Amino acid sequence: MLEFMRAGGFGMWVILALGAVALGIAGSFAWRPTERKLGLIRPMSVSIVFATLLGVFAALGAVFKHVTTLDKFSKSPDLHLIVMTGLGESMAPAILGFAMLTVVWLISTMGLRRQV
Repeated sequence: MLEFMRAGGFGMWVILALGAVALGIAGSFAWRPTERKLGLIRPMSVSIVFATLLGVFAALGAVFKHVTTLDKFSKSPDLHLIVMTGLGESMAPAILGFAMLTVVWLISTMGLRRQV
């Protein structure tokens, strides 16, 4: 798990923090649903989406920068494998962010069901 967080870079910690807050609100909403809590979940979800996109783009930028500027990468015969590894690591923020959103809205669904 720590390697997964390291692969995604600093943005992973932002996504994790926003996700933890959103999970708390979603849990509170599932326990005792109110429109106010649901109104907080929506913008928190949007924040997580934007943080996720920022994390992915920052990681992609780091991969493209380092592959072209470091001789050990740019002159390697395995350049294509290095790029593919970097692209795979760049997807870590998307995996974490969208997994958090899935859980937040799954929990929120319980609150929505109770509201009906």
